[in-house]
Amino acid sequence: MSRRLPSLNQLRAFEAAARHRSFKRGAAELCVTQAAVSHQVKSLEKSLGIPLFIRRTREVALTPEAEALLGTLTRSLDDMEAGVLEVSGRTMTGDLHISAAPFYGNRWLLPRLPEFHAAYPGLTVSVDLSFDLVDLAASGLHAALRHGTGEWAGLSAILVHTDRIGPVCAPHRVTNMDLPLSPARIAGLPLVTTRSWREEWRQWFQATGYRPAGSLDIEVHENRALAFDAALSGNAVCLADIRLTAAAEATGSLVRLSPVTIEPSRGMYLVYPETSRPDPRVLALAEWLRIQADQALSTNTDPTE
Repeated sequence: MSRRLPSLNQLRAFEAAARHRSFKRGAAELCVTQAAVSHQVKSLEKSLGIPLFIRRTREVALTPEAEALLGTLTRSLDDMEAGVLEVSGRTMTGDLHISAAPFYGNRWLLPRLPEFHAAYPGLTVSVDLSFDLVDLAASGLHAALRHGTGEWAGLSAILVHTDRIGPVCAPHRVTNMDLPLSPARIAGLPLVTTRSWREEWRQWFQATGYRPAGSLDIEVHENRALAFDAALSGNAVCLADIRLTAAAEATGSLVRLSPVTIEPSRGMYLVYPETSRPDPRVLALAEWLRIQADQALSTNTDPTE
């Protein structure tokens, strides 16, 4: 049977540009020039005899016909990719490029990756350490580890772990103090938090049943890495995830001041562009990370108990 189909290159160019609502981002995903994508789309429009994009000064919009075509075409290309990977035996091989914040990547992810590579010898995970909230498609990344509540437009998010946070600081900050400290004693120390999670100290004291009589001495930092550094240097006490403090506690760089921990409504997620057929390698990594996170939590014994 002879199929009446346009060029596959034309269809791929249209699908990428339409999905991103951008010729530039579509071109970046396909690793071609923006002019090449524009040329393929114009050829497809000529072949079909209808316009597919409404071109504006700084953006493009889809015509109703293009909207209808996009969904079908994306599903078809996903099916084609999955079929090719399956018959070639490459579903769990190749290079997987992800992004992670340096704080989380260096302290928790990178030390564990050799175990993942041992479990999946045909698959290599490369990590781009960056504080930037990168555009996954435009950057060529397959996924990213992001800290938050799991809501990012255009992305699917798999929860790796929720945070389990408790107060820690450098040992010399609490010299001659018997651990664990009471909530009242902790309230009298310099405290540090982050701009995005100002309410955590209030939530932690609430969990202990203690209500500070006056205002607390809380310094606000831009991100978790800076707050963590303030604790390591002995300048303040921070609330940190006990998975991330485990190594520092083991070496004596940090001490935990109380066994009380809380689980705020946020955590670490592995995110990837929305698709009807997620990359099985991304799903495998997410599941492996989740298991690692659970194991890290169960093996991190509390020295103050």
